[in-house]
Amino acid sequence: MNAGAIIIALLVMVVPGAGASMALHRPGQAGIATRLALCFGLGYAAAALTGVVLEILHVLNVATYVGLLAAVTALLWGYAIRRDGLRAHAAALRDELVAEPWLTGSGLAAMLLFALMRLRFSPLLNFSMFGPWRYWQDGIEIADAGRVPHQTLQWGATYTPTVSKVILNSYQAGMSYLIGASPLPAMGALLWLVAVGLACGLWALGRELGLRYTAALLPLLVLVLVDNELHRDLDVYTAENTGRMAAVCGLMLGVRALRRRSGWAEPAVSGTLFAVAAGSHGIPAFVLMLGLACYAAALLLVVGERRAVVLRGIAIVGVAVLIWGASLGLSGGDVGFQGAGGSNRYSSFPPNVDPTASLFTGHVVDRATADGHWYIAPASLTRGLVASAITRPASDLELWAVPLLAIAIALVMLFRFRDELRPLGVFVVLLAALLLGIALLFSYRYSTYIPGTFGPHRLYDYVCLLALLLVLGCVEQAMGLLSRLRAGLPAIVCAVAVLAAAATAAYAGAPARHGWQQNGQRAEHVTSWVEANLPCSSRLLVDRLTLGTFAAETGRVSVAEGMGPYLRPAELHTVLDLVLDAHGFFQDPSAHREFLQKQMIDYVLVLKNVRVGSMVSTLEQGVDPASFHSVPFLRLVHSDDTMDVYQVVDPARGSAPSPKNYAGFDCRT
Repeated sequence: MNAGAIIIALLVMVVPGAGASMALHRPGQAGIATRLALCFGLGYAAAALTGVVLEILHVLNVATYVGLLAAVTALLWGYAIRRDGLRAHAAALRDELVAEPWLTGSGLAAMLLFALMRLRFSPLLNFSMFGPWRYWQDGIEIADAGRVPHQTLQWGATYTPTVSKVILNSYQAGMSYLIGASPLPAMGALLWLVAVGLACGLWALGRELGLRYTAALLPLLVLVLVDNELHRDLDVYTAENTGRMAAVCGLMLGVRALRRRSGWAEPAVSGTLFAVAAGSHGIPAFVLMLGLACYAAALLLVVGERRAVVLRGIAIVGVAVLIWGASLGLSGGDVGFQGAGGSNRYSSFPPNVDPTASLFTGHVVDRATADGHWYIAPASLTRGLVASAITRPASDLELWAVPLLAIAIALVMLFRFRDELRPLGVFVVLLAALLLGIALLFSYRYSTYIPGTFGPHRLYDYVCLLALLLVLGCVEQAMGLLSRLRAGLPAIVCAVAVLAAAATAAYAGAPARHGWQQNGQRAEHVTSWVEANLPCSSRLLVDRLTLGTFAAETGRVSVAEGMGPYLRPAELHTVLDLVLDAHGFFQDPSAHREFLQKQMIDYVLVLKNVRVGSMVSTLEQGVDPASFHSVPFLRLVHSDDTMDVYQVVDPARGSAPSPKNYAGFDCRT
C-alpha cells in the first residue's frame, strides 16, 4: 500500500465530505456514525461530480479539477461555519460521546481497527481479477482526453466508449492527477477508502434502521467475519464496491429522511448519492433503491403521515434519475445496455448459440434452459437465495424453514417490537422477495448466460446483509429487555461484543483469495518485462483474456483485451470472433498463421501459471507451451518460468490503429 496515495485520497474525500455533512445537518441533528458515513459518501459525490461537470464541458485537467473541487469545498465549509460555527458542531459531537460513551466509543474504535486491518490488503490482489484494470483504464482515458473520448482502442480496434460508469470514471480521472496514474498504488488507495467508507456507511445504516446497540456489529459481520459475497468482493478494486459505498450512504440518508419527514434537503442529498452510485455501478444503486422503496412500504404500516413518506420517496427517485440521466446523456459515448432489451437483441447470432457464454468460456456454447423456458429453474433460484442468506448450501428443510422463519420474525417485529424496529423485518422480507422475483423474471425472459444468471450472480450478493439485519434486530430487542435489569447494562454488553468482534476482525481479517501474493509478483514480472523490452507500437497476443491490464500497466495494445461487450450485441459479434480465433490459435498455433496476420500481431506471449488481471480458462485452458517451439513463423525472444515470448516472423503490415493516437496509452519505452 502506498501511504502517500492513501493520505491524499483520504483528504480529497473527507475534507469536502465533512463540509457537506455540516452544511446538511446542523449541530446535534445527526449522530457521529451518520456524520462519519457522510464524510465518505458526500466526499465521493463532491469529488466525482466535480469531474463529471468538467468532462462534460471538455475542460477536465489537473488545474480545473483542483480549482473547482477546492471552490466547492470552500463553499461548503464556509456556509457551515457562517451558519453555526465549528464550536457548535464540536460541542454536539462531544455531547454525544458523553451521553453514549460505550456505544459511540466502541463504534469508533471498531471503525479504526477495521481501517488499520484493511492496510494489509495489497493492491497485488487486483491481478487476481479482471475488472479493476478496465475500470481504472477508463478513468485514465478521460483524464488524458479531458472528456469522454470519441473513440477508444480496445480489442485491437476502435469502438465507442461506454459511459454507464462515467461518474466513477470521472472521479478516477480527477484522482489520477493527484495520486498518479500508476494503477497498483492508485487502486490500492481507492479500495482502502471504499472499504472504510462502506464500513462506516453500514454502521450508520444500522443506527438509522433502529439498531442502537448492535449497529457497529453490522459492518464487522458483513465485511469481515461472515463469509459472503460483499466480504469477498472487497479483495479487489471494482466499480461495484464503489457503487455499494455510495448506495449504502444513500439508503442510510433516505431511511433517515423517511423516518424524520422534516424538510427536503435530506431527500435531495439521498437522491444525489443514489445517482452517484448508479453512475459508478448500476446494480448496487438499483438494489438499494428497491430497498428504500421496501422500507417506505414497511414504514407506511407503522406511521400515520403516509403522504409525507410517499412524497419524499418520490423526491429521492426524481433527484437520482435527474442527476444520473444528465451525467450519462451529456457525456457522450454509449450507455452499452442494448442487450438488456431482451433475447431478440441477439437474434443476429445463430439461434442455438449463446454468444455471452461463448465469450466467457472462449468456445462456442449452445443456449440452454434448465426447465422449459427457464434459464435457471425456479427451485434452484429459490435454493440459491436461501443459501446466500445462510452462507452455505441450503438443505431441503432450510429451503422452507428459513423463509418461513423470516416471515414470522418480520410479523413479530411489526406488532411487538419497539417503534424504531417495527419496519425492519417487513423491509427485509419485502426486499428479499423482490430480489427473488427479479431473478425469476430474468431467468424466464433471457436465454443467454448474461443476463440469464443476473439474479444469483448480482442480486443475491445482498441477501446475507438482509439476514444479518434481521438477526441483529432480534438481538437489539433482547438488549432492550436486558435494560430492565440495569439501565446501562445493554450498552456495556454490546460495547464489549463490538470491541471483541473488532479485535477478532483486526487479527484475523485477510483476503478471501489465496495465492495472490505469488501470483501478483509473477504478474508484475510479466508486465514489467513487456514495458522494458517491447516497442510501444507492439500489438500483443497473450493467452489470457484481459480487460485492461496491458493498456493500464504497459501502455501497449493486447488484442485480446477490452471492455466486456456482453450487452452490446453489435460489438459482441466482432469481439467473439476474435476470441474464438485466438482460442483456436493457442490450441494449434502452427495452423493459424492467418489469424496473426489478420490481427497484425507482433509478439505472442504464452504465460505459465499466472493471472494478469485475466478471466479464468478463457484462452489458457489446454495450451501446451511446448507446441510453440517448432512453429516456423514464431521466433523465441525470451523464456523464463513465468512466460515465453515469441516475435512473429514477417508480421503483416497494415493500418492498425496506433496507441499513440488514442487517450490512455502511456508508453515511455
